Amino acid sequence: MEAAPLFVNKKEIFWAIIALFSLFCISLGWQFYSYKQLVSKPLHVEAVKIVNHYQKHKSNGRAYDVFKLKSDDGYTFYTVSWKKRNIPVGSRVSIEFKTDKITFLKYLKNFFAVNIYIKSLKQKGKNYLEKIKKQIANQHKIKEMKQIYAALFFASNIQKSTRDKIQKLGISHLIAISGFHLGLISAILYFVFSPIYRFFQDRFFPYRNIKADLAFVVFSLLFWYMYILDFSPSFLRSFVLSVFGFFLFSRHIKIISFGTLFFSVSFILILYPRLLFSISFWFSVSGVFCIFLFLKHFPNLSKYWVFVFLNFWVFALMMPVVHFIFPVFTPLQLFSPILSMVFVLFYPLELFLHIINCGGIFDGRIEWLLNLQTTTYQIWTPLWFLILFVAFSFAAIFNRWLAFLLFLLSFSIYFI
Repeated sequence: MEAAPLFVNKKEIFWAIIALFSLFCISLGWQFYSYKQLVSKPLHVEAVKIVNHYQKHKSNGRAYDVFKLKSDDGYTFYTVSWKKRNIPVGSRVSIEFKTDKITFLKYLKNFFAVNIYIKSLKQKGKNYLEKIKKQIANQHKIKEMKQIYAALFFASNIQKSTRDKIQKLGISHLIAISGFHLGLISAILYFVFSPIYRFFQDRFFPYRNIKADLAFVVFSLLFWYMYILDFSPSFLRSFVLSVFGFFLFSRHIKIISFGTLFFSVSFILILYPRLLFSISFWFSVSGVFCIFLFLKHFPNLSKYWVFVFLNFWVFALMMPVVHFIFPVFTPLQLFSPILSMVFVLFYPLELFLHIINCGGIFDGRIEWLLNLQTTTYQIWTPLWFLILFVAFSFAAIFNRWLAFLLFLLSFSIYFI
């Protein structure tokens, strides 16, 4: 039985779009109200969390500390301290800052605020999460490995020197937690809980639906994990899309469709309008679009060939988009699809090794990989080419041959 479409006619699509737009306006209105509350006084005092903390230098060599802070209300902003502050990332501080230059657009994005003071708040002891982070860090002697696994498991920030090495290999998408990781975690959880559930189902509740029950358990654990990650934009998008996809699956409605992607993204933006300005969020959406485009035009390939070709397909189609923001290119990045395939085995293996306190086994090999010498080039995607490529991408939805041409067009970025 063929799955039904999400909407049966244009009238349903029209009213769905009207409803989504109305909800988005309401959400944006609430954000504007919160903004007006923030700027109602010239000085604002609040307890916030340190998301990132690093040092920079002026042209005269004078050093200063940069803080990226996140409020409990959801907005993120930067401030600086000319006095060296040893406040670790993840700590909570009380800050008083000026609000006179904060516009509504800056409020939705990441604004800069001049602070009057920054004061550390007393931490309420080390919770279980900090203990887990410390346990993982203690399994690695190399500083870069500590950073990589903290980012891989908890979406922690990575120092620029390490981030540059990761970017050189073209594996930033593997380190930054996204839908790729959500899919792997979901598969692992289903693999672990499935035999346990079947054991009890056969004896006590054979009438229950294993897919529905395990989906509830898996999504509950994924939501808890997303809460730990402080609702990382890319993971959030993947989670909502997964829940929405399972809902459609349970109703026998077509899942792999661009309508599903559009309405999922719209719903996320209604909940979190700030994601309009999140680069990682739009990279994540672009990646899913590429996947849907591949699955639409090549539905009859075996799972093995889908696994192989899909990685090269997404890599190629994402390059023009990535190089519009990040110009760094090295020949090593061409091996990114292969590393992505290896990561499918590497990630669950590392989870297991860290559970048994053997997480540092591959540190030497990873360090060698990070330190491979290569030539670095600066490749920028021109705005006109990006617009052309995006337009061509949407046109490729309706024609398989255009999808082939799009794949070839993506490589032309290296010759412009």
